[in-house]
Amino acid sequence: MRTSQDTGFVKYINLIIKTCLVCMMMTIALLTLYQIIMRYGLSKSSSWSEEAIRFTFIWCSFLAVSIGIREKIHIGINVVVQFFSEKVQSAIEIVSYTLIIAFSSQLVFYGAKLVSSTQFQSSPALGIPMSWVYLSVPTMGVLIIFYSSLEILSLIKFLINNKQKA
Repeated sequence: MRTSQDTGFVKYINLIIKTCLVCMMMTIALLTLYQIIMRYGLSKSSSWSEEAIRFTFIWCSFLAVSIGIREKIHIGINVVVQFFSEKVQSAIEIVSYTLIIAFSSQLVFYGAKLVSSTQFQSSPALGIPMSWVYLSVPTMGVLIIFYSSLEILSLIKFLINNKQKA
């Protein structure tokens, strides 16, 4: 079966994203602990921390989706596909990744429109531009396109190598 090898650049991008994810999860945990202490320990609720947790979770979720594409950890239904040869399976995967790229292109396009339309809107508690929060949508789209393109290239190389062996 086919395995994809990450180059130095791809490994670096993966490391940056995974490091960001770890930092965001730690931030969410610490802010949640702060929120609990403030609410139940000191009877003072902090609205800014709730908003910060929400926005951090949004970014964390969207970055994790792109890593899920790269590491193939999303749910897939392969009951029928597993009965085909490796070549046919690879062709089906190429079609699948092409559809993912088409969908992600829409995320980038409409996400960029959303970012543009919310650049002057501020969040209620933190006062940051909402475009920063919505920037997670086109960012996720770009990363998914990047990782899906790498998978397509890997599949094409696999098909070419198998064709030469046959």
